[in-house]
Amino acid sequence: MNGPGTSSEGAYAYHEMLLEVLRQLNRSGERAGSVEGLELVELARVMNAFWASRLLPDQLDGALALLVENGLVRTDEAPVYAWDRQRTLGRRYLITPLGKSYLVRQLEEFDRIR
Repeated sequence: MNGPGTSSEGAYAYHEMLLEVLRQLNRSGERAGSVEGLELVELARVMNAFWASRLLPDQLDGALALLVENGLVRTDEAPVYAWDRQRTLGRRYLITPLGKSYLVRQLEEFDRIR
């Protein structure tokens, strides 16, 4: 893992990345009139500021797989045209109710809402 020196710092940084993924997916679901969810490339793009100071974007695939496996994120494979993006979207990642609940608990516990 590319990141901080100690294993506890690396685990904390990875957890921060998971929370940022959930934040971004939650924000994408709040846009009115938009197709819900983000494609992998869209998620990577909106996380650019996060990558600048933390982990490398090549860890995003693994983070998404972990979140999907644990039921915090789901995928939608059905192609759908998004008027606001002016193209047909493929696989999208969406936050689940369990993911929203986890995100809220973590934000309350650490008292950090960005």
